[in-house]
Amino acid sequence: MSTLARALIQSGLIPEEAVARCQLRALQRQTSLPAELVTATLIEAPAIARFIETTFGFVRFDLDPAHPLPACPGIDLAPNPGFQPISLSGKRLRLAMADPTDDTLISGLRFQTGLEIDPCVADVTQLALCAAAVRNQGPLPSSNVLRSSSDTAVDEAPVVRFLQKTLSVAIERGASDIHFEPYENSYRVRYRIDGVLHAQESPPDQFKDMVASRLKVLSKLDIAEKRLPQDGQLRAEADDGTLIDLRISTMPTLYGEKIVLRILDRQDARLGLSEIGLSPAQLDQLTQAIHQPSGMVLVTGPTGSGKTVTLYACLNALNQPGVNIATVEDPVEIPVVGINQVNIDERTGLTFAVALRAFMRQDPDILMVGEIRDAETAETSLKAAQTGHLVLSTLHTRSAPATLERLLQLGLPNYGVAGSVLLIVAQRLVRRLCECRTVDNPVADLLYDAGFTDADVNGLASGAWTLYKANGCTKCHQTGYKGRVGIFEVMRVSPAIQKSMLNGGSTLDIAQLAAQEGASSLRRAGLDKVMAGLSSLSEVLAETEAIKDRRD
Repeated sequence: MSTLARALIQSGLIPEEAVARCQLRALQRQTSLPAELVTATLIEAPAIARFIETTFGFVRFDLDPAHPLPACPGIDLAPNPGFQPISLSGKRLRLAMADPTDDTLISGLRFQTGLEIDPCVADVTQLALCAAAVRNQGPLPSSNVLRSSSDTAVDEAPVVRFLQKTLSVAIERGASDIHFEPYENSYRVRYRIDGVLHAQESPPDQFKDMVASRLKVLSKLDIAEKRLPQDGQLRAEADDGTLIDLRISTMPTLYGEKIVLRILDRQDARLGLSEIGLSPAQLDQLTQAIHQPSGMVLVTGPTGSGKTVTLYACLNALNQPGVNIATVEDPVEIPVVGINQVNIDERTGLTFAVALRAFMRQDPDILMVGEIRDAETAETSLKAAQTGHLVLSTLHTRSAPATLERLLQLGLPNYGVAGSVLLIVAQRLVRRLCECRTVDNPVADLLYDAGFTDADVNGLASGAWTLYKANGCTKCHQTGYKGRVGIFEVMRVSPAIQKSMLNGGSTLDIAQLAAQEGASSLRRAGLDKVMAGLSSLSEVLAETEAIKDRRD
């Protein structure tokens, strides 16, 4: 059943049986569903066009059969009652369509013309009359009615205009996520900027269904399904013409669907290991580990801590013509040339474990698993590491030593983990101080409580380093912070740690061994960033308070 058919049934506008009959006739006659609905007198042509406009957010384009639009030169499309070319701008063709939700038709037209299709909705009766008129008069000189997908007529749709503005503001302010949140009598939009959510001006409450439908159509999700979460991807065009990749997640709530858009920055995928914020010693350890012929390198941390960026930095360092690299992700966030990337689709049975087993028959050298989240994926990843492959992956754990315990909880044998895990990187992102920062003068007790040593405190007193705090200006929107910087805990699984694991050593035992071998805790890494003037003490304490330095 088509997207439009499901929406009509769900709305209760037309009985399900009638919609099904009309859709069948549309397939048999190679017409559109709106045309068959109008022919069967189930709905009037203007009414079905308005329904598509309000439900899906498509721009409505009014055609005048007495003055049909000229045919676009170079576009070999016969006059058709289901669609009509409006304008051509570069490689983008604007089409007025009876059913702009018809992805099959759009894909066929894209293949036939070699152009990207920007659909809008039109009255099906007007389309039929215009097609007849164009047939009778033949091609006329061209006229660009619409310049591009982001100009003129597209701005006439309030929902489309609102989404375009929201995305523009998010990009301008450097947001990583956009939250669309429905409530009983309001609709809230929030941006996550430097890890903190900021509320914006709320749009009209009636926008919530149209925004959800519009975004789901663009990302090819099921607009009729509002009871279950859905995930997808889409690409949008910024005001300057830049294409922006977005990841969409929907969640049914009490008052409608909450939508979260993750803005994916392709520049992050091009970062080198030296650019992500590791100390020289940590960089050396990580570089040595990822160039081993086999074993596991794990990156841990909560959601939004930059794990994916670290993994991509590792892959960039390893991506060579002589190396076969495969990734399994949910979803693939950023395409990388030279790497075989697979999207997980649990609806079809393509899970992490299934994809990994298939990749093992693809002669891989390096495997990247987006996340180890269950026992099956953990076991398959461990076997790959034990059979001559380098495996890179992520886990959600609070620290590097706790990662080993987490793997054991997933059912992996301690001897397997001890013998296969090479290195663990735990990381967080702390906000970077803006240039408007000011000097901070805390009492000494606070510094000692935070974890600074006598040498650190004496260095502050002597002027060897300066402690700064957030201030606020127009550049940072009065927050005092602009951007984020990573703090890292890098722990090599040394022979001593392996022996401790085999003897049943606890997380605390492993942490103490790592400290003796020179590994720096997250708290200590954060304090180093404070001493370098990159972040504030309050920011580091907030990010590491749940994982106090266990090595003091």
